[in-house]
Amino acid sequence: MKIERREKEKVTILSPTGDLVYEGIDELENQFKISCDNAHHVILDFAHTRYISAKALGIMAFYVKHFRDRQKGLKLIHVNENIKKLLFITGLLKLIEIFENEDAAIASLGPQVGKLEKMLLWSKENLTQEYS
Repeated sequence: MKIERREKEKVTILSPTGDLVYEGIDELENQFKISCDNAHHVILDFAHTRYISAKALGIMAFYVKHFRDRQKGLKLIHVNENIKKLLFITGLLKLIEIFENEDAAIASLGPQVGKLEKMLLWSKENLTQEYS
């Protein structure tokens, strides 16, 4: 089990090769921790993964909340029917978005605007409306 990590447009893409049943689960958790520390969104690419364990699902569930608390996202791509069924049964399908490919997942993140920029945009819009 190997998890390839790469960066694209402030997004970390993790691509496990093999099943996330016994091997690779600790590495998956470590990669999520690194991504949280680096303040990146994460896309998990299941193109080369057929099965995932309950522990892997638990780690994903924990980090969905963890990323949301930091205004980041966890998206999945290339998810097969076995994994979709597990996500549905556990209720994670309601929390994690699934996309066909990397470009669609990245596009779903939209423009990345920070907290300060949002405040500045809001105040500029209000000033424009008040003094127009």
